[in-house]
Amino acid sequence: MAALCAAMGLNTTASLAEGRDGKTVFTTCAACHLATGEGLPGAFPPLVNLPATFAKEGGKEYLISVVLQGLNGPIKSQGQTYAGFMQAFAPTLSDDEVAGVLSYVLTGIAKSPLAEATPVSAEDVAAVRKKIADKSLPSSHALRQQLDD
Repeated sequence: MAALCAAMGLNTTASLAEGRDGKTVFTTCAACHLATGEGLPGAFPPLVNLPATFAKEGGKEYLISVVLQGLNGPIKSQGQTYAGFMQAFAPTLSDDEVAGVLSYVLTGIAKSPLAEATPVSAEDVAAVRKKIADKSLPSSHALRQQLDD
């Protein structure tokens, strides 16, 4: 795992000890979803429309779950099918970093950004992380199906 993190530019020691803001953490996401958040057709869905997902019942929990648990298998998003793979970042990102990167996407690169400055808090992330640890939260794929996206 350490080698994979290093290859992706993640220094897990510095990441957890110093913390990084959402924009800085997003540079890792941009490797697949692009710096604009537009994604790659067929592989990695765009992130620029995530405020619509966030607004749905269970949307915030789903987005946090995707970052923490990853997402495998084909999904449909905005009428397009994607067959990419997103790794789980729970082992490498702190609650503050997950909250920061999701808040950055929702307020900084979204086509219709949310007005709230920090729509996802470290406390929100900690609650989802606990559900995952307790095995009381379904997989990201199962949560996505509940959203009817």
